[in-house]
Amino acid sequence: MGVLGLLVGAVGAIVWLVGLVMMFIKKTKVKGIKIFFTGFVAIFAGIGLMMAGNSADRKEANGGPASEEASSKPTEEVASKPTNVDKPIALAQYESVQIGDSQDKIKKELGKVSKGNIDEDGDGNIMWSYSGKESGLAYVYFSKDDKKVIKKSEISMLKENSNTETTSNGTVDLNDWNSQVKKVAASDKTETEKFDEVSKLASEFLLTDEESKEFEDYIVNEYKTKNYLKDIGNDEYMLANIFRATAVDKHYENSERLPIDEFAFDFLQNTKYTYRGAETVGSQFVLANEKQMNDSLAAMN
Repeated sequence: MGVLGLLVGAVGAIVWLVGLVMMFIKKTKVKGIKIFFTGFVAIFAGIGLMMAGNSADRKEANGGPASEEASSKPTEEVASKPTNVDKPIALAQYESVQIGDSQDKIKKELGKVSKGNIDEDGDGNIMWSYSGKESGLAYVYFSKDDKKVIKKSEISMLKENSNTETTSNGTVDLNDWNSQVKKVAASDKTETEKFDEVSKLASEFLLTDEESKEFEDYIVNEYKTKNYLKDIGNDEYMLANIFRATAVDKHYENSERLPIDEFAFDFLQNTKYTYRGAETVGSQFVLANEKQMNDSLAAMN
């Protein structure tokens, strides 16, 4: 506004001077009068525009609204709302979840989780994950077909370091690896299917250093006493050894290769292949691994 007023005023001044000169010339006197007054009006218009511009600048400098739209809206601080944040559930809410409950019932009693807390398991079933009010995590699994609860599991919801899984077959303590291995051994699955299931359990099991030492001493002793391949048809015994060897091997996976790590790996190879029927006791494959196991034992002494 101020700049525009200045330009209009300047043009008006020029027009005013031209008109003034023409007024003193006889031939252009009448025309000069008109131009003179036109310039005079332009000068005042420019002054008016400059004054309006200065007024607007002062309002803006004093924190006034920049527009009528802005001035009509009250100033308020709008808090940003976090997304993907779910209300934690209490232990009683987790315990209230029953196998067979509908997804609508869980949504009503526990709340529907945000998109980031919805996932699928390997079979395409839907998983909703929740956090506990104090600590821990809870998971509710729905069938992909009828959207009803088929499983629930928790980590540190029931108590510190708890880890359970509940299905229509009951609740299993996932920290009790021995019970899980026995359950797999007693199933009617094939040796390969049982091996795969126990290997998965062992890969997900976090050994403490104390537990690892206990497993290491056990498999070394079973090898030294020549018991480890004596009864390859004993599902429970062979699967328990597969679990121990796999857990030990995984325990050292992020460290420098050690003799006990090498030993556990070779022990696992002989155990799993003879158990699954891919190798026979005394085969060249088994004997070669036993030589490497002997080398590892010598390196440990």
